[in-house]
Amino acid sequence: MKARSSYPKGVAKREEILKVTLEIFGREGERNTTLRTVANESGISLTGLMHYFESKDHLLTEVLRASDRAAEARFRGPDAVRDPGEFLARALTANAANSARVRLYVTLAAASTDPAHPAHPYFKERFALLRATIAEQLAAEQRAGRENPDLDPAFTASALVAASDGIQLQWLSDPDIDMAGQVRRVWRMLTATPGPSDAAASST
Repeated sequence: MKARSSYPKGVAKREEILKVTLEIFGREGERNTTLRTVANESGISLTGLMHYFESKDHLLTEVLRASDRAAEARFRGPDAVRDPGEFLARALTANAANSARVRLYVTLAAASTDPAHPAHPYFKERFALLRATIAEQLAAEQRAGRENPDLDPAFTASALVAASDGIQLQWLSDPDIDMAGQVRRVWRMLTATPGPSDAAASST
């Protein structure tokens, strides 16, 4: 059971727990991030912690959800960057300053392939929403005449998400990789208008 208290103190405590959990994960890794450790460092009893989160896997999943809510708010804001490639590039720039978040994301992404894992619905929903948001933005740009009309929005969105996630996985092994630069380059390639030679080649 997961409590969803609307009281300000309860909401604030929940946010504190999520923040502490990510700090512990970054310091100790997944195996040594325990509910007891989180409870101790959050100044709450283990029973109290489980009033908010029923298991460690649920807790870790909620850490990612909180991060996504903040990112979505930035994307929907009046001054937000609307270009999907640039938005993801800036998100990866922020991720590069927080390797714990990237490691948590990759760890749970792998675990979520098991339909019984608490992160499975999260990743299924996340990927569907991200692809749909990017595809809708592309389609809107096509209707306005600002984007290549021959693009397949659904495929382009899926390819961009795949590139973003794949680059993060590589970055964990090689932090010298410029994640933002790589995503920008992939986005330019995906959305480039074919030249005459490209168009001729694709028609043969």
